Amino acid sequence: MAERRIAWTVADEQDARHEGEVVVMPAWRPDLELNPDAAFTIVLTEEPLPPDAAPPPRGMIVCAPATPVRLPSVVAEERTTYRVGQPSSPLRLPKRALAAYAAGTVLAPAPLSTTVRDVFGGDEPRLDLLARQTIARGSGAARYWETLRTILSWPGAAPRRQAPRRIRARLAEALRAAPAPPPDAAAAIERLRRIAGGEAPDEVAASPAELREDAALLRCLAEQPDAARELAAMRAYLDGAAPGDAARDLLSDRAFLREQLSFATLLTEPHQLTSLRASFEQFRDEYVRAYIEQHLCHWSAWDRLREQLAEGAPAVDALTRLNTLRALGRPLGEDEIAAYAALTGEPACARRDLAADLQQQARCPACGLAMIDVTPAEEVARALRGVQAALGRQQARLASEAVRRILARGGERIDRFLQVAQASDLAGLAQVLDDELLAFLGGLLAEAPAPTPEALDLFETLARDYPVITEEQIEAASEALRRLLREQLAAQRAADPARLPSFRLAAESPAP
Repeated sequence: MAERRIAWTVADEQDARHEGEVVVMPAWRPDLELNPDAAFTIVLTEEPLPPDAAPPPRGMIVCAPATPVRLPSVVAEERTTYRVGQPSSPLRLPKRALAAYAAGTVLAPAPLSTTVRDVFGGDEPRLDLLARQTIARGSGAARYWETLRTILSWPGAAPRRQAPRRIRARLAEALRAAPAPPPDAAAAIERLRRIAGGEAPDEVAASPAELREDAALLRCLAEQPDAARELAAMRAYLDGAAPGDAARDLLSDRAFLREQLSFATLLTEPHQLTSLRASFEQFRDEYVRAYIEQHLCHWSAWDRLREQLAEGAPAVDALTRLNTLRALGRPLGEDEIAAYAALTGEPACARRDLAADLQQQARCPACGLAMIDVTPAEEVARALRGVQAALGRQQARLASEAVRRILARGGERIDRFLQVAQASDLAGLAQVLDDELLAFLGGLLAEAPAPTPEALDLFETLARDYPVITEEQIEAASEALRRLLREQLAAQRAADPARLPSFRLAAESPAP
């Protein structure tokens, strides 16, 4: 059977009529042409859908049977207008076809609240359920189309009814006639291009209000280009200005003024530009004064934070060094050290003469500070507290009784280290801990080598023969040691001639 289209008008609960169509075709084709004037399109295929079938375009629903069906070449048609209480489909289907569709698939661009059995499980297909759900989803888009129709028609009355296809054509024509937009307005024009190119307006614009501003901007660029660019610059300035809660008056003034700086107002009341400009300049003067004061306070506070960070540098350096001593255990305070490094790497801003710059842009061109930005005082305090705490724990590890006993044998610098370790003097520790002392501590904390069992046996044999060695016995004891070592090496050579004999005195250190 060839593709067949049946016009069908559905009236909703408010008795508003929506014209759509039902398409009957042998198999689903993704390239099926969609009638742009149809409020809904319902497709019935005779063949099941392929498993990888992609969702149809917006406004279309595809119904496919579980097994192939052959619909009559002439399908009996019911009334072509559906109202409550009237037949729920423009056509009737054989019972065998209804069963196949009830077990089949309904493919839609978005999930449906209606199931396939709701539609085909009765004595007649309830295509009205699909049509009305599609209409309900499209009703939101209708407000967007109405917005475009109104703005594109100003100052004349908008046509009472105009198909989306015609609105897109008018929009494309207006886009071709308009000059290039300023950078701050490029996103708005791009949204309009997408709609003119076929995308749904309610999927492109965030709201009808945004779409109204976009379309009004397009009209103003074509009819009042200088005024449009001036208004776009004022809007961009306000978007960059963020007074914050500390400047509540400025915050409320900005919100009110942003609503007033409307392209729709400029389109319909171009004489309002003078008063809008005056309001903007008044806001800007107040904002510039507040911003300069905030900028000075912000970077003065940062200077004090940098002093705190500089005071904490010896502790950070000491902790970093101690973390390299593997004998102390796992490193401590690594997150705090990383946070400290990030904070010390924050750039500074010495720009002070900002009045001229702030006439054209809402933020300092050097640092981009916004009035809502705050100094990281808590982050600095947290990082320094964390470093001190980690350094204290590392010092506690060093201050064990065994380490103190060994350190007591050292010289003046070691005695000083012992004093600060015993007193938990973190500042003193940070001052005396250098590379030389760190190397000493590394060797001190390294585990002493453990003798092998063979070495112990050899030493016991030597000790039995020479329990005490006098100066006269050194040569004899040395010769006895050489003899014992040669015997060990000879035994190894006899056991494995291919292997180079060796005698291990100390056990291998375990892997870290």
